[in-house]
Amino acid sequence: MAVRFTRVDLTAYPVDAGRRGQLHQGFCQSGPLDLYAFSLANLLCGQQGATAIEFIGGLGVEFTAPAVVSVTGPAAEITLDNQLHQSWQSIQVNAGQQLIVAPARIGSKHYLAIQGGFEFPRVVGSASMVKREQLGGLHNDGKPLKAGDEVVVASVASAQKLPDALPAQLIPDYQPDARVGLVPGYQHDWLSPLQWQRLLNSEYTITPQVDRMGYRLSGPAIELPSRALYSEAIALGAMQIPPDGQPIVMMADRQTLGGYPKAGTIARCDLNHFAQGIPGDKITFYQLDADDARAKWLLMQAAIQRWLSC
Repeated sequence: MAVRFTRVDLTAYPVDAGRRGQLHQGFCQSGPLDLYAFSLANLLCGQQGATAIEFIGGLGVEFTAPAVVSVTGPAAEITLDNQLHQSWQSIQVNAGQQLIVAPARIGSKHYLAIQGGFEFPRVVGSASMVKREQLGGLHNDGKPLKAGDEVVVASVASAQKLPDALPAQLIPDYQPDARVGLVPGYQHDWLSPLQWQRLLNSEYTITPQVDRMGYRLSGPAIELPSRALYSEAIALGAMQIPPDGQPIVMMADRQTLGGYPKAGTIARCDLNHFAQGIPGDKITFYQLDADDARAKWLLMQAAIQRWLSC
């Protein structure tokens, strides 16, 4: 079967788990900005890690055959042939029906998954699109989807058991202003105690300079000593401090190497909330050590496994 995209208001593109283990070859990791929403969208379709669509702005999709889909992300109005549906649940669709998603906030990231997964060209082991590297996409040119595009859906060998309705406690409470955990990073000791407390006790604003590569913040400048630093690999969520003292948080399509000092890394358990920020949103940080960050992430995963085993 195939689906036809009837509406793409801003942008839409394929994502999967990303290009793991390829940084040394010069390929960025890529993958979803909101890993939690991406993962749950697939689980609601009875699968893990299948290629889904990450989109910003309104999206319309028409189906050529019966299918199971799900839409995850912040608040949005979802209609199937003008009938309202909820996000964060499995939705049964029939041939000829049209699904419309209208996000409540322009700039938020949403995910459309379909049972079987969307089929896109795979490059270096991944179907994730990277515009900067001109990789992936329907024609493997790094270009996002547009209205009129048709995408094939992988066939499902047999009917898969769908999970029960997602418990409310597993649905993120996306707020415009987020408080996120910051794990001290490689150059944390470059910051004086005063500068570290300034970072933790100040409010920062997401600037318009945001994309899948990184989010630039604006707020009290962080002062660092001038030292030589070799370029080194950058982790997902790493906070770089450039010479102007305004933090930059590196995201899924970040470059493989960076030469700015890294004050810390946003904990994975909070990164989905940070990723959903849009220009103008306020961000505050709290210190979280690596063990506590890992424990919070594992507790989240355990809660998901309990839901799936019901």
